[in-house]
Amino acid sequence: MYKRVSLVASPVLLALLWQLRNEPLAVCSCISILAGLATWCIIPATTHTFKRVGLAGRDMSKPLRPELAESMGMVAAAIYLVATFLFIPVQFHSYWSTAQSPRVFPYARLGEYLSALLSLQSMVFLGFADDVFNLRWRFKLVLPIIASVPVLIVYYVGYGVTQVVVPVFLRPWLGTCVDLGVLYYVYIGLMSVFCTNAINILAGINGVEVGQSLIIAVSIVLKDLAYVNSSNPETEYRHLFSLYLLLPFIAVSCALYYWNKYPARVFVGDTYCYFAGMTFAVCGILGHFSKTLLLLFAPQMFNFVYSAPQIFGLVPCPRHRLPQMVQNAGPHRARRMNLHRQVSTAMQSFSKGPRRTNNAVCMVASRTLLDGTTQLGLRIIRMYECLGLVDIDRNEDGTMHSVNNLTLLNLVLIRCPHLTESQLNHRILLIQLLNSCLAFIIRFQLSHLFF
Repeated sequence: MYKRVSLVASPVLLALLWQLRNEPLAVCSCISILAGLATWCIIPATTHTFKRVGLAGRDMSKPLRPELAESMGMVAAAIYLVATFLFIPVQFHSYWSTAQSPRVFPYARLGEYLSALLSLQSMVFLGFADDVFNLRWRFKLVLPIIASVPVLIVYYVGYGVTQVVVPVFLRPWLGTCVDLGVLYYVYIGLMSVFCTNAINILAGINGVEVGQSLIIAVSIVLKDLAYVNSSNPETEYRHLFSLYLLLPFIAVSCALYYWNKYPARVFVGDTYCYFAGMTFAVCGILGHFSKTLLLLFAPQMFNFVYSAPQIFGLVPCPRHRLPQMVQNAGPHRARRMNLHRQVSTAMQSFSKGPRRTNNAVCMVASRTLLDGTTQLGLRIIRMYECLGLVDIDRNEDGTMHSVNNLTLLNLVLIRCPHLTESQLNHRILLIQLLNSCLAFIIRFQLSHLFF
């Protein structure tokens, strides 16, 4: 089906692209749809090649544990880069058109666009390296900062504003604005680290990485469209810049989601997570809406804070913290099945595979033993318990024996037990969607209370 649709739609889009060649936003939309169709067709054509070179893995959340091609986010990212490269002459077409009066070419804007593509290309390369070589976490924290250097340099040369507006309740002490100086560049550098790793942390089930990225991207696009016809030319340009980067991203992500949604036929890999995170970071930095971007990343921020005890070694952290698959045999029994199979190691329960019964397959929160937990880690676990954020299993003497792995996926399964993998993905995407609505309310209705 996807081949027939692409064959029919491509000539129409090419003809439309030619008719609208003097309208950059319309051309960007056409190129984006073509990029999405190309991704839709190329992904199934390349799965065998990825498997042949060893880029494949088992889907541990399925009864038969099928082998799927990994790192298919590389295909989407490569097509995205081709689309954005082809858009470069279109974006600046009016400046060398003979029909227009001579104007000074906007080298600064060209530099911004090229720096964004350079950072994205670097992050795609580093993400693929992570998929192939399985880099350690310390490299995952440093490499996004290196990849964001082109954007930081262009921001410093072309804009260079390091002042931030102080919230209303702090103005009696700090004034209206505060110049952070070099600390502002540290902030936006760390934002690129957070965005690239936040999506990678909130992952593990079919469709969740691409789904959350799509909701964030569409939310930013809706915000950008509200400012396209702004009376301030600089504001209009900043939001058009964001649109030029996000429309192709949405197109290739939709195609990738088609193949990655439940039941997944491919895995996206760390390449897509880093690629998506850096796309958002670049748009937020060069589009000058970093605060709005952080509002849209609130679920990822919560997931990071919630996961921090395991990430920083205060609580034992298994290599994989994704939820487990069990047979739907009632809430109490499923939880005990999970405890019995999981407490020794996060993935040991899959060593012999699930038993085949007529019961439906559901997901339960994976767990980790608390042996070796630091005193600070135990205090944090107790605090989480008081807030209803963890499910603790205790020995007969009352000492804590195990706890669920600290991810938003497992937390949702604690609060809403016995969800299928598809239902769990939908719950996460619903949280992301509701957060976008809340972010818009804060940004457009309540911002006067803070700034």
